[in-house]
Amino acid sequence: ILVIVIEKVNSNISETIDSIIARIYLIFGNTKSAKNKLIKLVTQYPESYIGHKLLAEIYEKEGGQRKAVDEYMQAIDINQQDYDTYYKVANLLTDLDKKDEATKMLTNLLNKKPDHTEATIALGDLLIEQENYKEAANIYIEALKHNPTNYDLNYNLGIVYTMLNDFPSAKMYYEKAAELNTIAYNTKYSLAE
Repeated sequence: ILVIVIEKVNSNISETIDSIIARIYLIFGNTKSAKNKLIKLVTQYPESYIGHKLLAEIYEKEGGQRKAVDEYMQAIDINQQDYDTYYKVANLLTDLDKKDEATKMLTNLLNKKPDHTEATIALGDLLIEQENYKEAANIYIEALKHNPTNYDLNYNLGIVYTMLNDFPSAKMYYEKAAELNTIAYNTKYSLAE
């Protein structure tokens, strides 16, 4: 039955079986065998989305961010609708201190999926760090069109307007953030004082 179902969805049986075996190795903590199985899989089937993604996750857990980025990029090339992997690659690039590349990755992601809130916040943080406050404000304002009740977006926009010395706008967004989440806002306000 399993073989028939796999053939129905036009999946390569060997590829599917190898990825299942690799997952079983991972469940039992045998990372080395899982990695070897996945390397063999992506060598034999370079278009194996699952193989590249699982291999990237292993590299990431082992601390091999550069290898993880390479494998995640292979997965993205195969499935360009995998927006969470775009976000993951951007975070890895940020950790590797490749912030310009991370900024480009997040910008590309937001062009494809403008309502990805985590990507917006990450891009805004990078822009603030680079002191590109106006660009960060534009990113946050665009994101609020998709998610107007997000506490972090409103609070971060307040921070950006504070940096731009636009205190009336900053106050407006801080107040909106306070309405959305009084506990988190009061905690951050206390820390800021």
